[in-house]
Amino acid sequence: MTLHLDHAEGRDALLDELAEWERLLGAFDDLDAPSRCDGWTCGQVLAHVHLGLQDVALALLAVEAPGEVTVDAAGYWTRYPAASDPAVGSAFLAGLVAAYPRPTALTAHVAGTVRGLARGVERASEGRITFQDMTFSTGDFLGSWAVELAVHHLDLELIADPPAASALRLARRTVEDLTEAAVPEDWDDATVVLAGTGRVALSDAEAGRHPGLREAFPVLR
Repeated sequence: MTLHLDHAEGRDALLDELAEWERLLGAFDDLDAPSRCDGWTCGQVLAHVHLGLQDVALALLAVEAPGEVTVDAAGYWTRYPAASDPAVGSAFLAGLVAAYPRPTALTAHVAGTVRGLARGVERASEGRITFQDMTFSTGDFLGSWAVELAVHHLDLELIADPPAASALRLARRTVEDLTEAAVPEDWDDATVVLAGTGRVALSDAEAGRHPGLREAFPVLR
């Protein structure tokens, strides 16, 4: 499992997907709709993404972290800290969403963070970043967040427009890197990502044709 991205590749994929998020947030208003993220509404997905983007912005303040790189763009997902109590996390996100008086207040808040982070990503220099006790190259760090945003973009099933092609392709490469069984080349990127993250279950027919995938998936959440 090795997926190393140069600075420009990770930066550009994240910038592309941030631009898509700014567009989708301008038209999004159904916070109570169910999402593809198990047990979460679309509003909870937005609140989760908002918290994550704030963490990314803070991490970018400390480029050139000390020490050697300890994780790559794909390996991060095998070491991502699992929630100790998912129900508590879900309730916390629901509380955040409820604190906003109307849907546009939340979407506008997230959109402002998206725009600010995009400016920070554009200016970020190449180097190393420490995040969640792991040290990344900037390319791998930015690329992993392009994947995060692409996956949660797909979670918002009401959105007609797909994630940015560069971010979705990177998400597919991450799934393929983490999957020991071969992923069918004729599956489109969204299908691979939805199956590889457990958002969509393999049919019996697909599992029969690709027996290793049902056991392997999901490889990231």
